[in-house]
Amino acid sequence: MNSISTLNQNRIFQTQQNTDQQSIDKHSKFASLMQDVLNPKPTTTDPDHVMPVSLNTNNEEISEQAKAYYERALENAKNKVDPDLDERSYAIQLYQEATIGIMEMPIEVEIEQHEINEALLFGSLGINFLQYKELGVRIEMLDLMEQDINNSTDLRASDKEKLTAVIDDKRSMLEMQREEMLSGTYIEEEQEHRKSLQKRFDSIDFSK
Repeated sequence: MNSISTLNQNRIFQTQQNTDQQSIDKHSKFASLMQDVLNPKPTTTDPDHVMPVSLNTNNEEISEQAKAYYERALENAKNKVDPDLDERSYAIQLYQEATIGIMEMPIEVEIEQHEINEALLFGSLGINFLQYKELGVRIEMLDLMEQDINNSTDLRASDKEKLTAVIDDKRSMLEMQREEMLSGTYIEEEQEHRKSLQKRFDSIDFSK
């Protein structure tokens, strides 16, 4: 290979590296901007007034769409649970089925009027805004179910801990997918939620 060919290949390689780095920088800057918008920092640092993230769930901030889909998930779950079970066993199975439903049920979202600019910003970077929003709705549904579980009088404290641990895992997974979408590293993969969740629930000993 002569020196001219080597020089040309080096220039091509360097150009590709620069392009890749610019793309990464662009997505990183966008991700940082969106995180600041979607997760604003508290204006006070007084620990007596800053609520932990795990407890900062305001039902009024959850979308009406998430509430409607959550009610649908509960209704679907009720149809799959034996009504003759005792109250505790019924509640455990209800929330297990509801968790599966939340993760696998089809959800249709639309771009609302106040979301147009945000959707355009996403589109400019090749990010699917509707898919991003759908993941957000599922996260909100999990938040609603966690509230119901914690408020349940039919479940033991140990039951609540075990059920919410599964919810935390699934919520973290959805949040990670959203972060990957913002950073441009998200790769969509088909998942068998019912199979994996049922296996997880079957491994939990609710007798203790």
